[in-house]
Amino acid sequence: MAVLNVFLPALAFNLMSTSKADRSFVSIPLTAAVVVLLCTVVGFAVYSLIPRIRDISRPTFGVILLAASYGNVTYLGLPVITEMLGPDQGYVAILYDLLASTPLLLTVGVFLASRYGSGRSATLGASLRRVFMLPPLWGVAVGIAARLGGIPVPQLVLDTTALMGKAVIPLMMFTVGLALDFRELKRLPLAVPAIMIKLILAPFLAWWVGARLGVSGIALKAITIEGAMPVMILALVIADEFDLDVPFAATCIAISTVALFFTLPVMMSALT
Repeated sequence: MAVLNVFLPALAFNLMSTSKADRSFVSIPLTAAVVVLLCTVVGFAVYSLIPRIRDISRPTFGVILLAASYGNVTYLGLPVITEMLGPDQGYVAILYDLLASTPLLLTVGVFLASRYGSGRSATLGASLRRVFMLPPLWGVAVGIAARLGGIPVPQLVLDTTALMGKAVIPLMMFTVGLALDFRELKRLPLAVPAIMIKLILAPFLAWWVGARLGVSGIALKAITIEGAMPVMILALVIADEFDLDVPFAATCIAISTVALFFTLPVMMSALT
């Protein structure tokens, strides 16, 4: 909770208030939204049309749609981007996640989870309130407002938020490690199509859509990395909340996270 409520908002504010304000502030979230929605459609089509796997339970089908669409773009994407491309590109992860991926998860993803799960129903109003109550989103909003409005941020504030932000990556990596669960490996064949959509199709779409929206150079590499991230850990929380197939969600997260070490170099080499 400390990461979500304190350290990540501070990091988001720092990155947004110090990043160059250009068209990427729009094109990156738009790219993320297109990738997420297209992967949802493809996941639905694949698991609905293939005879051997279309007769799965509704709770499992709900997890599949989440797993194919939503990536671990901050908790893992942010460390990967800063390590591969430098800390100044961390803003891409923030824009990709907090202005597109997570809001879509908490609206479209929650709607799908409530439809295929046996838990409580979800309303659009409740989902939107959940999005707007996210502390990191407020950090993004204040940082962008300061940047676009030309409001000078005191150096003390920048230094403090930068220091707080340094705690984010190690805490995120620790959280990712805690979420890995390999007890349902026997269900790997069922998870493979969703994982392939997430690890192979999504980065291709991120690269293709981003390029056509005017993103280029190192920012396009960062978008491609975000698209290539494994299944989002928050999907496990949504699965549990709406009584989806939680063990299968944990399996998708674990397997896709391990597979990332093999698929990411290939996708980056092929696309950038």
